[in-house]
Amino acid sequence: MLTRLLLALLMLVGLAVPAAADDISAAGRGVVRVVTIAVIEGEVVGFGHGSGFAVAPNRVLTNAHVVEAAERYPGNVMIGIVPSEGARSFQGRLIAIDVDRDLALIEFSGIRLPPLTFYNGPVNEGDSMVALGYPGNVDLATARSANDFITPLTPVRSQGVFSGRRDLQGVAVLLHTAGIARGNSGGPLLDPCGRVLGVNAALTRADDGDASFGFAISNDEV
Repeated sequence: MLTRLLLALLMLVGLAVPAAADDISAAGRGVVRVVTIAVIEGEVVGFGHGSGFAVAPNRVLTNAHVVEAAERYPGNVMIGIVPSEGARSFQGRLIAIDVDRDLALIEFSGIRLPPLTFYNGPVNEGDSMVALGYPGNVDLATARSANDFITPLTPVRSQGVFSGRRDLQGVAVLLHTAGIARGNSGGPLLDPCGRVLGVNAALTRADDGDASFGFAISNDEV
């Protein structure tokens, strides 16, 4: 009898872990790479990228600093949306930007993405969190050509914990330990159920062995 109970418990534990993993994977299908390409007289003169995620089938939320060049030079800077699945990227159009909150909304056509769900319930210090996005240091290590930056690819996942709420230059943010880097900007910070807790925007610089922390713009600001 005891053996059967232990086996049943192990089966339940074994089923619980993939369920959480599947929630994160499902959310990942709505995460995109956001690229900006500066062109002058037909020649590419600049390139940048960050992350973003679907808030509607044809709209992506990201950081303002990821696409600010497109606002400054709309005739010369194009925005590309690179989904996590498929075979191609799509042109985007900046439709709203809030520099103070560091948020921007991009509209696109040609594909419909699954929107992520926002969670505004309680979060406790020490709770598990997952960051999804496209860290630049990973891209620099693995990309073989510029074409790799506009080729659909599954977002990178990193896990950490919630370390508290803070105010960053007048914006409410979540402090966390999930590993992020340049390129993660605009990507979602998720709970274990795959729900959005915030928008990753910045990180502390780790010098002399100091721990690195990430800042995600709170859903209250979105």
